[in-house]
Amino acid sequence: MESPSVILETNKRYFIEDKFLIVNCFYDQKKIRPWLKDWIGLYPCDNVKLYEPLIFEYVMDHPRIDGSCYKIKFVPQLFAKSIHCSGKYQFVYVDSYFKVIATSDPIQFVHKNDCNCNSSLSQSNCMIHIKIGQDINSVVQRLKCLEARLLEFEKGKQEAMQLNEQLVKKLKACEMLRSRGEQFIDGLYKALDQGKPVKLTNSKGHTRWIKRMRTTEIRNHVISTKIVRNEVYLTAIINTQEQEIQRLRAINNKLSNTNTYLKHYKQPGHIYEPPITETNDAEDVQLKSLSIESIPSAVVKFIDDSEFSDDYCE
Repeated sequence: MESPSVILETNKRYFIEDKFLIVNCFYDQKKIRPWLKDWIGLYPCDNVKLYEPLIFEYVMDHPRIDGSCYKIKFVPQLFAKSIHCSGKYQFVYVDSYFKVIATSDPIQFVHKNDCNCNSSLSQSNCMIHIKIGQDINSVVQRLKCLEARLLEFEKGKQEAMQLNEQLVKKLKACEMLRSRGEQFIDGLYKALDQGKPVKLTNSKGHTRWIKRMRTTEIRNHVISTKIVRNEVYLTAIINTQEQEIQRLRAINNKLSNTNTYLKHYKQPGHIYEPPITETNDAEDVQLKSLSIESIPSAVVKFIDDSEFSDDYCE
């Protein structure tokens, strides 16, 4: 059997009233050497918690003998309140990485005189039982609270699962519509690429035919649209000019009748009644009691239709 690298040498029994307690720590220098943070702690045999020693000492803080042995000194008064005569304890060697390297044999602490460890132990056991009862009650209450929360969680879980199922159904329906839309678009493009007219019918039953226009057709369509626009514009201009020509002709007819009177009727006090023409039935001009003195001597010029061009605009 392989020999241990560290050996802790202790007595089987110690008095609590002693001033010092010595533990000899022997090293096998071929296997291990002490580090700065290596330490030895005192623990109950039935409950060794490395982070909760009753007392501990660093190995390198104590004297070394013969190069391979350290004498570790403990003061029992520092941990006397934490130990009992009926308990068994042990020293544990822990390295800097919290690894247990060695343990001592079980030891026992006793008093030189009479002690009350048993009574205090019974009191402590009673207090432990009371505390355990209180802990059980708190645990039961906590358990009831957790059960109520668990029921709420299960209810919320079922609602979430139902909602998830509805969302999955809607997602599938959307995926189906998207797939049908893609198929429709692909088929429409294929039919249009072949130059065939395509019949489209909406949900209300309305039908229309569509066809892809080639480049020449698009050009002809644009040109024809421009021609139609120009024709509409020119027609509007022509209509405006014709209306203006008719108005000027009416004015010219009135002036022509006046000029005829000036040539043939120059006697004073003579009354002139112009003849009624077909074009001026609504606007008959009657000049009564018109004398030469009331007419100025200016020459009235005859207006001919040729003086107005078709490009005249009001």
